[in-house]
Amino acid sequence: MSWRWERLSDCVERRYVSGERITVAQFRIREGCVVQRHSHPNEQITVVLQGVLEFDVGGRRFTASAGDVVVIPPGVEHEVRAVTDAVVIDTFSPPRGDWAGGGDAYLRR
Repeated sequence: MSWRWERLSDCVERRYVSGERITVAQFRIREGCVVQRHSHPNEQITVVLQGVLEFDVGGRRFTASAGDVVVIPPGVEHEVRAVTDAVVIDTFSPPRGDWAGGGDAYLRR
């Protein structure tokens, strides 16, 4: 668990902390970056702090900008493209235990 920035790729940086029941992560995503389609067993709530993102959640496409909140149910495939540089807070329940074990390859592409 760390609250230090980690560079995952040329266009994504992350820092996160996990408790017993939740993981809170902050991401910086550069314009044009695509977080590849993936799914996980965790419920995810994303708060867009800065920028504009284009989401595809379970085949539904929409744009979210600063102040918007997106809920992604467990097991639903989703993908995100940064229309502009963006900063988000993501929360996950249960915690993202897979990240510590390298289960975040979709972020490192």
